[in-house]
Amino acid sequence: MAPPPTITIDQFAELLDEPKKLIRPALIPQSLFSAIPHLALLQGKNTDDPHISRTWYLHQQYAKKRVVDSLINLGQSQALKDPFLCAMWKSVILDHFVNFEKLYATLEKGYDHNDKPKDFMGGFSLIKKDFALAKKLVCTESDWTHVFDAWMAGVVLFYPHREDELAKYQSKIVNFCQHILKG
Repeated sequence: MAPPPTITIDQFAELLDEPKKLIRPALIPQSLFSAIPHLALLQGKNTDDPHISRTWYLHQQYAKKRVVDSLINLGQSQALKDPFLCAMWKSVILDHFVNFEKLYATLEKGYDHNDKPKDFMGGFSLIKKDFALAKKLVCTESDWTHVFDAWMAGVVLFYPHREDELAKYQSKIVNFCQHILKG
């Protein structure tokens, strides 16, 4: 099995440049539009929101075949306060859901970050039990802030335009928690 391709900082910076062409959805076969007519109506509806367009553009670039492995390597080489597992990096890079309870468990000191599954034939993989079952409840505002800060640090590396949005979101959640505590 060949090692994943690497990406240079310059190549990564080039990915972050403004898109030089309009973002187009993946080609959808005409037969699908014929079978499900309401999908044809969606094709012409693109957002005018530059923030959403930028996020979608970066997502499309990162999701290209074999690019994500290089970006995981790049993410793991960054000096972050809280290191991420490979599986967490993949979810962050592809802008997928990240389970905060699983992420919180991996932030514990002494957690083994060697989470790469061992591939077997027939599409099976061996995954460490610790990784598959790892969860730690996020119970307090401090817990949530710790996990959110770690997650946000990873997101902002690959989606820098989201930093202000996420900081505002965090502020609203913290204010909400404090308001609930005051009664």
